[in-house]
Amino acid sequence: MTQMEAYTAFFGSSHVPAGEYVWMLVVLVIAFLALWQARTWVSKF
Repeated sequence: MTQMEAYTAFFGSSHVPAGEYVWMLVVLVIAFLALWQARTWVSKF
């Protein structure tokens, strides 16, 4: 079983559609990275 098939099997069996949460996770990760980058950038001064 490949990793993609494992994901499909896991999300397919879950009660909540994964697609609704994937974009939320992506946004949260991007926001976290942006905040971390800004923090490290500010600390240079």
